[in-house]
Amino acid sequence: MQNEIDLDINAPDYMQQQNKRLLILEKEILEAVAVGKGPQSILDSLCEAAEVCTTTFSASIMLLNSSEQVLYVRSAPTISEKAIQLLNGIVPGPAAASCGTAVYCGEPVYVENTSTDFRWVDYQQYCTEFNILSSWSHPIKTKDDQTIGSFALSSSVTVQPTSFQKRLLSVAANIAGIILQREKNETELWELAHKDIITGIPNRVLLNQRLNHAIECAERQKTNLALFFIDIDNFKKINDNHGHKMGDRVLTETASRISVCIRTGDTLARYGGDEFVLLAENLSESYNAGLIAEKIISSLSKKMTVNDIELIITSSIGISIYPDDGTNAETLLKHADTAMYQAKTNGKNRFICYEPALTEAIQYRLKMEDELKKALIENEFIMHYQPQYHTENNTITSVEALIRWQHPEKALLFPDEFIPIAEQSGLIRPIGQWALHQACLQGKKWLDKGLSIEKMAVNMSAMQLTKGCYKKVQSILDEAGFPASNLEIEITESLMIQQSSDTIAELNLMQNAGISISLDDFGTGYSSLGQLQLLPINKLKIDRSFVTDIPGNKNDEIIAKTIIAMGNSLGLKVIAEGVETQDQADFLLKHGCDSFQGFLFSRPLTAHKLEELYTDKSV
Repeated sequence: MQNEIDLDINAPDYMQQQNKRLLILEKEILEAVAVGKGPQSILDSLCEAAEVCTTTFSASIMLLNSSEQVLYVRSAPTISEKAIQLLNGIVPGPAAASCGTAVYCGEPVYVENTSTDFRWVDYQQYCTEFNILSSWSHPIKTKDDQTIGSFALSSSVTVQPTSFQKRLLSVAANIAGIILQREKNETELWELAHKDIITGIPNRVLLNQRLNHAIECAERQKTNLALFFIDIDNFKKINDNHGHKMGDRVLTETASRISVCIRTGDTLARYGGDEFVLLAENLSESYNAGLIAEKIISSLSKKMTVNDIELIITSSIGISIYPDDGTNAETLLKHADTAMYQAKTNGKNRFICYEPALTEAIQYRLKMEDELKKALIENEFIMHYQPQYHTENNTITSVEALIRWQHPEKALLFPDEFIPIAEQSGLIRPIGQWALHQACLQGKKWLDKGLSIEKMAVNMSAMQLTKGCYKKVQSILDEAGFPASNLEIEITESLMIQQSSDTIAELNLMQNAGISISLDDFGTGYSSLGQLQLLPINKLKIDRSFVTDIPGNKNDEIIAKTIIAMGNSLGLKVIAEGVETQDQADFLLKHGCDSFQGFLFSRPLTAHKLEELYTDKSV
């Protein structure tokens, strides 16, 4: 080694030769970068080239694990695996061998004799076992001067580095920095293209790649796979009520909760919005689609606390299986999506496995959506009105406005045939506004004719009752010239159980303006007396399901009497819907019900027919 030093000092030709070798090394490595060779291959080549230039030295590259703040060997072609294992985990510090010290101080470290240098005191066993006497290390830095690792040369003889060897270390460290920066940039670009920016899990691009590959493997190996389309129920409400930052936190927590329910090899991807897709391969009896879906639903339904706000998250899941439900990615995704929509239609917070009949149902739904849009434009909707009677004097006090669809091909359609589809598609908003406007216009006409109808009751969907709803209602009242005190908004009990602060605020604004609030379908949503006391409501409507079998059905009798008692104790009016027999009316009257609505008294009527009925009753 001393001869090499003498040559470097005394032989200009030799120095020139070494410099030329250094330039060749730079050129070869940078050419490898330019042609797109893999980072690991280039780093290994860099170490090997440095060893050729120094003959008796072993080269290595160590990188800093930023999360754990320890060094690990990234490249060391001629160093044994055992030595690498011992080197991994060095914590940078002022006396952390050559590499740990160089990374710590950000400066080159040249140790001529490891047996006497204080920086190697804690690493003598390593030096002895692997015969390391001299060790030189140069920090690897990024463009912004951040130290990310080290390039080192180690030898079994004690020696000081020549000027050439110092330059070699510097050049090699610089090249390594370029390679690692390029790798980082490529990784970041790949992450942007293949990972979801909010949750960090795969996006639909990476999902499609893995799904296509999984299908190829399943076809070759004659195995199966399952695709789960997972949708967070009512996610829009979270964004509307709490803001998009809260929504992003919920998405991240949802991804985390699903991840703990699946195997390491499964792929969970965010497909877009509030939709996730899970790809699970090689299902078995102990790891089947139903079990996975149940675990996910259970995990997501547990209370979620975000920014000190407690949320209950539910999900609807659709499942398709390869090869039974499709043999390509597009079909499997479409069928899983179809099943997910059916899960929502069936009540949410559940899973549905795909079957061919579901495709027909989805096609029907999509056709109906198009026809509903046309119905709004072509004015195919009409309003019918069902009177509500005072129980004691049998007089009409109010009417409920009920929408109908005069379908050009299917005759008259009732709400249960198209309102669920309108709610799923979001068309309930314009349809609901149209219905409210028509009811208010008709109410104004009746008032002008002298019909003393106290209230015009209009149903309002949960999708309508969002922030800003009161302003829209007031605008419709003003346009129609209909008094707020004559309007009654009917909302379902299930909506009130899921109420948010914005919902309550909108209802309070309506009530303060003189609009009455009626709780529809009461008894089906498990409201407590305590909950009712907190809600801005004026009337309870007993659901028809508790009226049909009274008197006679003891359970329904108890429920009906309890609802009436609850309403009376809170000073609320109570009305029963679906009253069809005199026995039902007598039972309800006996126990204090205020009003009736049902076929016993009148079916829903056109505006003209209701005027005639009202006139007859008045006479």
